[in-house]
Amino acid sequence: MKIFKWIRGYFEKVRSRFRNKKQEQDIRDRIVKTKGTTQEEIKTRINEKVNQDEPLSQIEIEELVATQTATELQALVNTPTKTRKRVFDLVEIEQEVSELNRKLIDIQVKQRQVEPIRFPQNYSTDKGIEELERILQKHDNKQNLTLSTSAIDKLKSRFGQFDKFLQERILVKIYRIREEKQKREEETKKQQVKELIGRVENLINQGSLQDMQSLISKATSSISGLRNPDQKKSFREKLETLKAKFRESQVREEAKRQAEELKRQQEEAERISLAEEARREEEKQRREQAALIQRQQDEAKRKKEEEKKQELQRLLARKPNWQEYADVLQEYGVTTFYHFTDRANIASIKKNGGLFSWQYCDRNGISIPVAGGDTLSRKLDIGQGLQDFVRLSFISDHPMMHVALRDRRIFQSAVLKISLEVAYLENTKFSNMNAADNRHQNDTSVSFLKNLRFDLFKQSYFNLEGTDKKYFQSEVMVKTWIPIEYITNINQF
Repeated sequence: MKIFKWIRGYFEKVRSRFRNKKQEQDIRDRIVKTKGTTQEEIKTRINEKVNQDEPLSQIEIEELVATQTATELQALVNTPTKTRKRVFDLVEIEQEVSELNRKLIDIQVKQRQVEPIRFPQNYSTDKGIEELERILQKHDNKQNLTLSTSAIDKLKSRFGQFDKFLQERILVKIYRIREEKQKREEETKKQQVKELIGRVENLINQGSLQDMQSLISKATSSISGLRNPDQKKSFREKLETLKAKFRESQVREEAKRQAEELKRQQEEAERISLAEEARREEEKQRREQAALIQRQQDEAKRKKEEEKKQELQRLLARKPNWQEYADVLQEYGVTTFYHFTDRANIASIKKNGGLFSWQYCDRNGISIPVAGGDTLSRKLDIGQGLQDFVRLSFISDHPMMHVALRDRRIFQSAVLKISLEVAYLENTKFSNMNAADNRHQNDTSVSFLKNLRFDLFKQSYFNLEGTDKKYFQSEVMVKTWIPIEYITNINQF
């Protein structure tokens, strides 16, 4: 049973929510319809309706209440709420505000109907004056108290002894005093209306439309307070003419504002377009300048690379008597030279097109993954002026390779075979022992080559003694580089 009760309650809540949604949408529609109508205009309209001779019907009252409530709720509905949860119920607020406005209009209607407070002794006199005033206004004979028979009959029916009533001259005096007072009040109101309408007209002619709506509402309210219907009509026609003129001025001002806004937008668009065009032109010039600089840099780099290549090619020139060197090497059975390195360096050798001296690598940004030499060996090279030479040996199993492996300067050895062509190059030198030894001698001549200890190269290093071990490490030193085509077993790695 509890679950059915809960379900019934839940559906009641859902139906109530949908009803509230429908009512809230109706309220919002009424608010949209009153958009552009100010509360001042609504108050003026209510005053006119309350002050009219005919009593307000219930339908008219409800229409005024609905319009005033919708106008007052505009600010509440139009206020942005961001993402904060709404803390009011629009339907409940609309009902409460409508009830308050309904009571307010009811108070105004009742106030209009309440008799003014009078002193007891003057009450009958005041009533008589008012009745007489109405009769005189109807017969349009305020200066002469001679009345028609029908008028006298009406007075008799109201007051009984009319002859006695007329003899009370004080009544006439009071009536005239009141009439003069009303005339003065009417003239004051008329002057106020004229001033308000004059201000409206002057402001419209001057094009000063600010607060114009409030001034028009005041003029409308003041006209409603006039007693003379002809004057009311005249002033209302004048005010309607000014309202139409005001609306035309509003239209012109709005058109002018829109034209200025359009002009401003066009100027802003043109400014943005010019700025964008200037930016694109500047960007184009920057790109062209950057491209020019890049081309110049590339050209300079290309020329530098070309010069390097030409310089390297010049180093491949043979000695004039290169054949004598070939004969010596053939005589002693030398068929190849050797250079040991780490296998990790093979990829760099292939990429850069050959073997290069460590000085050339440093100066040209060629990275050596595993450099076999240490700081001491480089200092010794510099001391001997051999930092720009690639060092080769006559033996494949060089004792210094084992030292480098032991010292962990290389990790996996690779022995490269080098063509005898490098011995014929013009700048190639020969040393009688390891060139790192301060006691070594080096020279480029064929006679120096003949004096090397070729007899030791086919022996085992470990079977040698004394200086023979040093002569066993004789070297061929090639200037700067050895082209990859001179490395005969490079493709085996």
